[in-house]
Parts: sequence; structure tokens; C-alpha cells
Amino acid sequence: MTKDRFAQLLGPYALGDLSVEEKRDLERHLEECPVCRSEMAHVRQTHDLLREVAATAPPPELKARVLASVTAGSSSRSSRGGWRLWVPVAAALLVVAILGIGAFQAITGGSSAGLPLTATALAPGASGEVRGERAGENIRIELAVRDLPELREDEYYEMWYAREDGERISCGAFRAGPEGWTTVNFTTPVNARAYPEIEVTREADDGNPESSGEKVLTGELQNA
Repeated sequence: MTKDRFAQLLGPYALGDLSVEEKRDLERHLEECPVCRSEMAHVRQTHDLLREVAATAPPPELKARVLASVTAGSSSRSSRGGWRLWVPVAAALLVVAILGIGAFQAITGGSSAGLPLTATALAPGASGEVRGERAGENIRIELAVRDLPELREDEYYEMWYAREDGERISCGAFRAGPEGWTTVNFTTPVNARAYPEIEVTREADDGNPESSGEKVLTGELQNA
């Protein structure tokens, strides 16, 4: 096993994701290599910090998926900085631990676009994306929409977290620009993660806080 390969194993070692043979070989190498021992110290510092912040850990199968995804994307990086792979891995696992798999997928979505929203028959040409991040006891949300239908003066759009039983949490109301485009930011309680569906509805400004049910964009966190 090469020295560079040992450096790449430091993050997985901290996660307990090495085979017995890899763990044994790495521990022997650490006894002989001061550089890797120093890098291992950085990894452990990060690990300890995350344990203080996150009270729960992601399930083992999800941890393996996150590790595989981030490790696969690192093949073009310098192997000498292998321990630094641990930082994005740990950060991803922290998001999973706090928000759950649905919100994690909504935030990352496998790309920088976030969670894509699908147009309904009420707005066949529309599209949008949602991104979110933990902010204390809330989730900070960025909603970007395009080509929404033009509203009347007494109407507005509203974003919701929803469940199959009809329960909803409103994230906030907004109006789009002349071309139906806008980007807005909302804050919602962290318990919104229990509501796996995203809805953008068209609402009448009639004082009724309930959803009209006129959905123009939808998305599902659990299927992201």
C-alpha cells in the first residue's frame, strides 16, 4: 500500500469504514509516519467537533452511500491531501444526521441545481428548484422559479411543505417578475423535514391562510 493511499484512508478510518486488514496496515503506518499522524490529528479534531454538534448519527447504509459518492468524486484530486476528503464527508454526514435523508437530498440533489420542481397542468411551462440548509433551529430555503403564469393584482404565490394527509407548513408568499421569474429566500422550522412534499400554489389575497390547492409546482424530497 502506497503512502498516498494511506493518506486517503484517514477519513474512512475515523468513520470506521475500513476493513480489518486496511485498519491494521494504516495503524502500522501511522506508527512510522509523522506526517500522516499529524493529518490524522486534524481528522480527529473534525470528528470530535461534529460529535459535539450532531446528537445522532446517520444509518450505516446511508453513511456508506455518502462515503462512496464523495470518494468517487475525489479521484482527480491530489492524493497527498487525502485527509481533507474527511471534511466534506463529515459535513455531508452531519447534514444527514440533522435533517434526514430527504432534506439532505433536497439540498444536494446530486448537482448544484438543488431539488427540481415539476410543473402542473395549471402552469405547464413553469419550472423551479429548491435548496436548503440548517440555520439553528430552522431551515433556510432558497426557491428559484421560472415562467410562472402572470398573477392578478389580488393574487400571490406561496410555497409549502406538505404531507399526504393534507397537513402543510407555509414557507412564505411571493410574487414573480414580469417574465414569471424570481428567486426568494424563506426560513421554516426544522420540523418541516417531516413534510416530504414541496408545493408552490396560486393564492387569492382574501385573508384565508389555508392553501387553495391550486398547485403550479411540486416536488418530493424523499424521491430527490
